[in-house]
Amino acid sequence: MNYPFTTNKTNNMIPTLELNQKLETRKNIAFYLALCFIIAEITCFTLLYFFLYEYRISQEFGQSVDFFNTDFPRFMNYLMFFSISSVFYLFFVFRYKIYHFRSSSGLADELFKMSKAYTFAVLVTIGISFLMKYTDFSRLVIVIYWFFAIILTAILRIIKRLLYFRLANHDLVCKNVIIVGAGKVGTSLMNELSHNKALGFKVVGYVDDDYESNHYLESSYLGTTSELNILLQKFTVDEIIITIPSERELVNKIITDLRKIDIKIKIIPDLFNLVMSTVQIDNINALPVVTLVKTPMRGLGLLSKRIFDIVAASILLFIISPVFLITSIAIMLDSKGSIFYKQTRLGKNGKQFGMLKFRSMVSDADTLLKSLEKQNEMDGIAFKMKHDPRVTRVGRFIRKYSIDELPQLINVIKGDMSLVGPRPPLPVEVQQYGDWEWRRLEVLPGITGLWQVSGRSDLSFSQWMNLDVYYIENWSLGLDLKILLKTIPVVLKGEGAY
Repeated sequence: MNYPFTTNKTNNMIPTLELNQKLETRKNIAFYLALCFIIAEITCFTLLYFFLYEYRISQEFGQSVDFFNTDFPRFMNYLMFFSISSVFYLFFVFRYKIYHFRSSSGLADELFKMSKAYTFAVLVTIGISFLMKYTDFSRLVIVIYWFFAIILTAILRIIKRLLYFRLANHDLVCKNVIIVGAGKVGTSLMNELSHNKALGFKVVGYVDDDYESNHYLESSYLGTTSELNILLQKFTVDEIIITIPSERELVNKIITDLRKIDIKIKIIPDLFNLVMSTVQIDNINALPVVTLVKTPMRGLGLLSKRIFDIVAASILLFIISPVFLITSIAIMLDSKGSIFYKQTRLGKNGKQFGMLKFRSMVSDADTLLKSLEKQNEMDGIAFKMKHDPRVTRVGRFIRKYSIDELPQLINVIKGDMSLVGPRPPLPVEVQQYGDWEWRRLEVLPGITGLWQVSGRSDLSFSQWMNLDVYYIENWSLGLDLKILLKTIPVVLKGEGAY
């Protein structure tokens, strides 16, 4: 696509100074609001800390604290601990970039980082105190201070977030942005910023030289790229986000033309449009290198997932052992054959393993499969049939409530599977996989997953596939916990399983 860029003669007449003053005023408002909040936060946990100190000393020595008397018992020790921990807390606040009044992340993420900042600050200060031999203070006071400081600061940050939303509605603190380019990336970015108000962005609109192909975004269309300078006079814009970095000549001219204006310019790299995967930025000597990472499920994250799997699966096996016994008896009484069914499946990187299930079909189910292939109700590689004649009476019940999947907890403990992940496919299904479908095999398969809480067997294969890839690329321990919690009501309702 060609993006012409013509320089308008009026560009040189732009009142740059006036525009910069407007932008500076907006930045100052955000700065002073952030400063007031930091001062309020420091004031609150200062009062909390010394209230606990006063209470502890009054209980121990039976007298009120004189804060102006530095010779008072243990005052210097407590003061030293508070000063060091406060400095380190502020360091981590700036390290995690949670000092802004308008946050660039969600509330849960901000509170998590704040909790980490407090925890690390206290732990580091404890270590320094032992090295400096400032140990004559109450451990209980420190623990209580750490706990209530986190709660108090969390309340303050929630209030800050509510205040931000109120001010943003009056266009005082939000970042006004213009997006350059309305292709796939630009449209996606507009939707993301418009629907996530907590990010602090207000999309003024977009500029694009190919207006005809983007008529569906007519309400947001501001003009062509050559009109950017005029638009900056008309609207107060804090940032410009460029989503067409491949148009290097155009990008260079935009940057050059706007250099005198105190406006932030961001560029979304081509990799966003080409690779829907995680990237890691490294260096080889002085050369920057972008490494494509298949999934964030690696390193400490992978280790934490494995530990969680083992502990949770072991506890669940113990709790549901009566269900194992009752199900085993019901299967024996209902039909001939073994209680468990072991089926060859493919796990991570195509490794074969025997997946365990309670037998829910007749003993010759695999032989009968070939005669039923034409009745497959799944629009893809996997075989699914709502009224499969091979399923027994008990089998239909245990399938509806996913009881047949419980023996896979043993597979989880053995390391063949995980509690959460894509479902393990059959070897015959994998033979028909393309490059896209093979992505399901990049991680350990799971007993439950996004597909389980999003429709189960009622999903098409392509929907199933998209959910698996989304999970692989966006994995976190928090996402696993969310899926596990959502699985409980889905299984109890017995919807979408057959």
